[in-house]
Amino acid sequence: MIEPRDAAPAPSAPQTCPGCARTDQVRSVPAVHLAGRKTVTVHSRDNDGKLRTGTREVTSPLSRALAPAPEKRPERVPAVLGVPALFAAGFLYFVADSQSRYEDSSAKMLAGSSLAHLSDSSGSDSFYLFSGIAFCLALALFATAALLWARSSRELAGRPQAERLWATAWYCARCGTAHFPPTAGQGAGAVTLPEFRRRVWTAGGYGHLVDRYRD
Repeated sequence: MIEPRDAAPAPSAPQTCPGCARTDQVRSVPAVHLAGRKTVTVHSRDNDGKLRTGTREVTSPLSRALAPAPEKRPERVPAVLGVPALFAAGFLYFVADSQSRYEDSSAKMLAGSSLAHLSDSSGSDSFYLFSGIAFCLALALFATAALLWARSSRELAGRPQAERLWATAWYCARCGTAHFPPTAGQGAGAVTLPEFRRRVWTAGGYGHLVDRYRD
């Protein structure tokens, strides 16, 4: 997950909700967003039946709705898939090399004998071919990840500006809406969470991503 950065602190006194005209259920958006992200302990068993304990982060739907920027990184999937593809390429190359050495040794032993025709190198050639395919696949996946990372970095270049607006906002749990202080220049009314996301992300220059990351 991506932590908010370069965000100005929200005012200490809650702003009255424009919807219900009360403050008892009003909290700053950054506080609500961070409160919805928790690290939980996960228990699982491996292939040997041994109990394993790990941790993972859980984000509530409300926290995701109030995020100042997309939290999903599109480059992660191809990068993760590229690692096993690269290991597979290395393993297949090792097998091909071992097979080639064995075939060369067998060919030398059978050379000049009536069994020379039994010498065959097709096994190692196949492994070399599969190794090359896996290596090309790994390169393609890593290249895709790099391109996606570069595009994402360009799209989110204005995130500090988005977070400055985001950090001034308030969320009313009673109404389920957000609102901005008068100094933010966003109007005095309450806005729905989708509209809040659109305004914040637009301030950062990536409002076009709202539809792509719709919850």
